[in-house]
Amino acid sequence: MNYKEFFKIAEPEENEIWADVGCGPGYITIPLAQVVSKVFAIDISEEMLKICRRRADEKSIDNIEYVKSEGDATPLQDNSVNKVLLANVFHEFRERDFVAQEIGRILRRGGTAFIIDWKYEEMDFGPPLNHRLKPETVIRSFEKNGFELKHQWEIYEFNYVLGFEIKF
Repeated sequence: MNYKEFFKIAEPEENEIWADVGCGPGYITIPLAQVVSKVFAIDISEEMLKICRRRADEKSIDNIEYVKSEGDATPLQDNSVNKVLLANVFHEFRERDFVAQEIGRILRRGGTAFIIDWKYEEMDFGPPLNHRLKPETVIRSFEKNGFELKHQWEIYEFNYVLGFEIKF
């Protein structure tokens, strides 16, 4: 997945604070940190956070805060970020409505949540079909928890991208 295509639609800005939930090894976190004011790199895996930190250190990036999460909760303060990204992770959560509520809690007024996830198609890679979510399922979770779908993009061959704005 090419982060440059995502940046064209997300338009990260210098004064923004982002949360990359399920950051993994930092494929988007690191280039994002080179553009914005701060990134919270959040992952359930200590190992992934270590890899992300090592990769950022190699590039002398120091505006990333590494946050170990436990389960579906997002361990950030209320109204603490401008934008949130969940790339190929929303399907992994058990309590998706709770996760949407958590995203709403940490976003500032007018904030945006971006969900990138696997298309609901059989593929030779990625999670099995029964683990993937149709975009409509994701949209429903976010809309019933205070978000409005602003846009749906088809910029990737294997993933869909949804952009939600918090209503309050």
